[in-house]
Amino acid sequence: MFKTTLATLALAGAALMPLPAAAHVTLEVQQAAANTTYRATFRIPHGCDGAPTIRVTVRVPEGMTVAQPMPKPGWTLRTVARGEAGRGHGAVAPLSEIIWEGGRLEHAHYDEFVIRMRLPNTPGELLYIPVVQDCPDGRQAAWTEIPEPGRRITDYRMPAPALRLLPRN
Repeated sequence: MFKTTLATLALAGAALMPLPAAAHVTLEVQQAAANTTYRATFRIPHGCDGAPTIRVTVRVPEGMTVAQPMPKPGWTLRTVARGEAGRGHGAVAPLSEIIWEGGRLEHAHYDEFVIRMRLPNTPGELLYIPVVQDCPDGRQAAWTEIPEPGRRITDYRMPAPALRLLPRN
């Protein structure tokens, strides 16, 4: 009887704890070595609250020196530069945004959007990469919340995808 009561209380307590958003944009691999090249695969689990997603915007964090998006068939790829290109052969300006638009991710479907990026040399950091889904009616699902110090990601309704930077071996 005592064990049953304890189990019931534990389940009730767990039900009252805040949970992360049930269906949010996530990274397929959520940790990588700092100062390396990383293939960021953003998982978009569905459209926007019953409507299709027609644009996906990834906001590239400061400190990312290279971000190369992978084109997707059926989508137009656009980038927004942050500053000017460096010097040398093949030099390009760092990007502040990567935008896929013109496609259509129906609410009942799932898709992935890929960017190859050079990670900053800050082992131990939790790097947040905001993502915004746009819908045809002007609504957005903005996965852009970054936890304040001392708060957990589960305290937020629309958390940005996060990547833990590990020390290099």
